[in-house]
Amino acid sequence: MKRRTAIGCIAAATLLLAAAAAGAAGKAATIRMSIDEDPIVLRLASSLGYLEREGIEIVPVDLEKLAGEDYLMQEPLVKGKIDASYHWFNHAIFGARHGFPIQAVMLFNDAPGMTVMVANRVKDQVRGVADFRGRRVAEGAGYGTKSVITNYLAVKAGLPSHSYTPVMLGKEGRQEAVIQGLKEGAVDVMTFQEPVTSALIGTRMVSVLYDLNSARSTARVLGAPFYAQTLLMSPKYVAAHPDIVQHLVNALVRAMRFINSHSADEIAAKLPREYFAGKDRDAEVKLIRDTLPTFAKGDYSFSPAAVKLVAEINVSSDFDQSVEGQWRATGDKSRVHPETLYDNRFVKKAMKEIR
Repeated sequence: MKRRTAIGCIAAATLLLAAAAAGAAGKAATIRMSIDEDPIVLRLASSLGYLEREGIEIVPVDLEKLAGEDYLMQEPLVKGKIDASYHWFNHAIFGARHGFPIQAVMLFNDAPGMTVMVANRVKDQVRGVADFRGRRVAEGAGYGTKSVITNYLAVKAGLPSHSYTPVMLGKEGRQEAVIQGLKEGAVDVMTFQEPVTSALIGTRMVSVLYDLNSARSTARVLGAPFYAQTLLMSPKYVAAHPDIVQHLVNALVRAMRFINSHSADEIAAKLPREYFAGKDRDAEVKLIRDTLPTFAKGDYSFSPAAVKLVAEINVSSDFDQSVEGQWRATGDKSRVHPETLYDNRFVKKAMKEIR
């Protein structure tokens, strides 16, 4: 899922929303949005005319130019420099810790799309997370959700925090490095998302330990779904512009229903040509197919149990020593109140009233 730079994201998002901007009615409501990756939800909301139908024009904002880093959307949201952010739910937790309260008003992905795998050469010794002690684990950057969830599972199983050794932390060439590590016996456990997961399974050198690719399978592992991509807004903006929020959520509920009721090939057929520019179309369609289970199905609201789980996992993590890791780890934990991190009013209204 994390396969692009922020600049590439904004460029893609600009193309994504051009049609909506051009086709919207004369008095379209403008929403300045920071966008993580290049989500098919927004692409479809544009190409299928849902944004235009609701009178919404989304203007992508390059958050790196505005805040320095794309994970620092909380302060711009609270101060009104942007109106919305399409990003992971855990950023509402970090905002609360740092005194910039924001809320999620709609859910897109109710699973993190991760798979925990074990190298076949040690699978008889590593039968579960309780056997991770002393093992070499490839789990991505120490501030990221793959690392946070893997360590949470280990601690939940009774192991001391950081009882295993993270390896192959570099982003560039990570997939190739892990495959080479498998061949050399230098990695024991791996936590990854698509398309890396499929690449590793395709080597026939790994077996799946834990599947976190759907709400149901994630709940079997963690006890509840784990919320990923959401629509984040400031409570101040929501209070001042409830009609705009409702129209935006309406459009995105329609897009989610389209995703829930169509195959990857059918979804790809409705995506604009520029979405596939410079990409291997077959690989992109496969990625859509492989990640469809991560999308919420029918219900795009937030449950207290899942919100509490995500808050617990992130608040209990000390992350790594990187700048981003320490920003996520610091701030006042007492400010994190799960019930204040989401607002279901708009999405429940849309789900009820839109046929």
